[in-house]
Amino acid sequence: MKKSTYEKCFSKTSLKLSWERVISSVGADAKDYFGIGVFSRNTDIVLEELSKLIISEKYQPKRPFKYFEPKKSGTQRTKTVLNIEDALVFQAISNHIAELEYSNLNETNESVFGSVLNKDVSKGIKLLDEEPENFYFFEFYVEPYNRFINSINEILESGQVTHILETDITGFFDTIPHSTILLELKNRNIDTKILELLSKCLNVWSGTRDSATYGVGIPQGPAGSFLIANIILDSLDRFAIKKGLHYYRFMDDIRIYGKSRNELIQNLVQIDRHLKSKSLCLNSKKTQIELIDEHNSGKEKVLDDYGISVEKENKEEISREILEQNNTQFGEQEDSFETLNSKEYIPIYKSALKEYEKKLKQFYKRKVNNDFWLIETSEMRDFLTNSQKWRTVIRILKDEIDYNPSKSMIDIWLFGIRAFNWKTNNFVWNLQLYENLTDYYEKVFSVFYVFNEYEWVQYQILSIFKEASYLNLDQKQQFLQAIPKTESPLVRLGYFKILLQTITTDTRFFQSVAELIKEEKNAYVKNSILDSINRSHFKIPIETLKNWFL
Repeated sequence: MKKSTYEKCFSKTSLKLSWERVISSVGADAKDYFGIGVFSRNTDIVLEELSKLIISEKYQPKRPFKYFEPKKSGTQRTKTVLNIEDALVFQAISNHIAELEYSNLNETNESVFGSVLNKDVSKGIKLLDEEPENFYFFEFYVEPYNRFINSINEILESGQVTHILETDITGFFDTIPHSTILLELKNRNIDTKILELLSKCLNVWSGTRDSATYGVGIPQGPAGSFLIANIILDSLDRFAIKKGLHYYRFMDDIRIYGKSRNELIQNLVQIDRHLKSKSLCLNSKKTQIELIDEHNSGKEKVLDDYGISVEKENKEEISREILEQNNTQFGEQEDSFETLNSKEYIPIYKSALKEYEKKLKQFYKRKVNNDFWLIETSEMRDFLTNSQKWRTVIRILKDEIDYNPSKSMIDIWLFGIRAFNWKTNNFVWNLQLYENLTDYYEKVFSVFYVFNEYEWVQYQILSIFKEASYLNLDQKQQFLQAIPKTESPLVRLGYFKILLQTITTDTRFFQSVAELIKEEKNAYVKNSILDSINRSHFKIPIETLKNWFL
């Protein structure tokens, strides 16, 4: 009997492709690692069971774990971690849509640069037979981002434009109506039965940790949401292209260039009207039209292959192997590292490190006592770029010569967290390169308590100590006492991860931790604790584990 579209979408083979894409996706902060661990033990069996469950229409989506991540503006976005079954279902639907819509979406790639589909998505399940190097759903962001920047720089250099309109969409992911999504996909001939399941899922997955928002919003984190976002804005892209506008979009960051303010105001009115027809609104606070001059050239730096911003004409500023490789994005790459001996490359790295530290310290001295909101965007980018390059060089030196980073930089990383809290993880990665932060414990937590309203920042700061065996009993006791007082499940998880790493199982203190784990009500936190135990191979008695989790 011929399979229906619905059955093909959720076949075991289709779910296998979903599995490959979910585990290889770059969104590490939106993965159910516990569920991935469970599924990885008997992947074929559980995928077949899930396929039967969906096709028999007995599958029910579950309410996901959600947390709040800060934005540069001071507001916070809700990030969603779908459980593994739901992640696979959403990816299967997204694979089906992407396969059908790849050619259509590819038509606007000269103007659209965010979450650009990997060309392999057009192959569907046939890709499984090819054993590709990767199963990425989207192109690695560096290449489309550089196309975005180069396209903008080209129009600026042409002399054809004098003004820039910049805008974005208010609460984009949180405000997209499900009716708009379903109508758009129905018009693209997506199977009705698949849309009915998607509608059910979105209603369960939407909203914040406190409540669902029925009928509106898509979960931020999963790749499928970025695909849906691009499909919703596809008609806007085509509208702008048809009118011949100098239009460039990177997700909901929209830029249009023109010859006069009046021209751009007319464009703004038309775009605003078009978006309102989709029940979306432009962010008036972020909408501005400016004259392009020597103080506001609109030009930006391109990124190198590793996501570090560089001057276009100076991409060989330092040797390629100094730059950081993101293993979730790239396969193995050839480089010339082996052609250099230690006498040649160690001095190069040390010289580069000295230069980065000099620039970072100069910035810190100028800004440490100033209001953070006075820091210009270009200065912020330079600081972040030099911080990343510092981290990359330190990692290489630690591997090659057992190098210890300078403690004179610790205050700078703590300053970075306070000044650019939405980039906290970048500075935490730097602090994790120090073997012992005992002398800075109080300083770290003075920053930690500044961000009582920002759970993601606090969670990141706690991860500085995740392997800190040097913590004394009083410090561990502080963590233990903080857990029941903490409303954020994400922060509680941060405390638990530290304590599990730094205590032994045959102590009274361990029993106190065990009681708190047993009392923990949030399923995601408990599952993440169990995942940490499995990953770290902690020798915790099986009876204790049963007491915690059964």
